[in-house]
Amino acid sequence: MIPLVTPVNTSPRRDKAQQTRRRIVRAAHAEFIESGYHGATIAGIARRAGVATQTVYFVFHTKAELISAAIDAAVMGEPVPLAPQESEWWAAMQACSSAVEALRTFIRGAGPVFARAAQLAEVMRSAALADAEVAATRERHDTLQRTGFRQAVANISAKGPLRAGLDQATATDILLTLYGDSTYIRMTIDHGWSHAQFIDWMCDAAPRLLLLDPGEPA
Repeated sequence: MIPLVTPVNTSPRRDKAQQTRRRIVRAAHAEFIESGYHGATIAGIARRAGVATQTVYFVFHTKAELISAAIDAAVMGEPVPLAPQESEWWAAMQACSSAVEALRTFIRGAGPVFARAAQLAEVMRSAALADAEVAATRERHDTLQRTGFRQAVANISAKGPLRAGLDQATATDILLTLYGDSTYIRMTIDHGWSHAQFIDWMCDAAPRLLLLDPGEPA
């Protein structure tokens, strides 16, 4: 028996709606970075997207929904949105034979995610202090990020031992702090490092902090 397959709706109307949604999300991302969450306006986002203000309200309803959609889009990327765990670089990390190689593959692979999402994550973090709906989005984002880092640490530590005294939970805390949104912003924006310079430094520093040196007693 041939299984029934629901055809994908690729109608021009649906495609146009998706394109409009993407324009609004991109415009919201830029507006939040430039003006902050509380300074951003739906009207300003509409102008950037080239749509009517009512269109933005129809698609997203609130600024909180917009920043949630924008952070999701920044993390998963375009044109085909993928969670980090579904990406080619995640599979490459899993295929690495050594812990150091796996950790560096994770750092390099996650780099574009931080380049796209770190500034918006910091805007969201600040806005969450005064907005319960944004706080819920931030909590979800942080939970997903921690889950991904914890899974990466588990994979990495299966290939080689962590430093003496570290368990996977502590190593995850350290990696999240070292390779987090705030650190990325601090180094690349506040201190003017290039993205490549930051990634190279991280690839050197993280193994020293997290992984057992071959000459070091376990």
